[in-house]
Amino acid sequence: MTLAGRHEHGMPYAEVDAGDVDAALFTQEPAPDGRGVIVSGRCPRCHGATRTLFPWARPGTGSKGGPGRLLGRGTTGRAEDEPEPLLAEVHLCECGHAHPQCPPDTLYTGCGASWRIRR
Repeated sequence: MTLAGRHEHGMPYAEVDAGDVDAALFTQEPAPDGRGVIVSGRCPRCHGATRTLFPWARPGTGSKGGPGRLLGRGTTGRAEDEPEPLLAEVHLCECGHAHPQCPPDTLYTGCGASWRIRR
């Protein structure tokens, strides 16, 4: 699957599962504060640039926050047993554009697409 193309701003909002998307089309980098990771790429449906912050110990990742947090010391990195956010999560379009027919109560500003990233 290629994500080439311009952002289709006029594409109507729809909750669509775009399936598996190649990991080579996305990047992940540490958040500036070190408390998570930012996954960036292009939405496979509307082709808009999307960027999502995944904090460490986020519900759904199977993590309890690592031993530092459990002992009250805090931590700024991912515990070794935490899954890589790029591959562990269902990603949602967060292109920042309110597509036509977007429900007013939606949690994410985008086209409604979801996908998983696979190697």
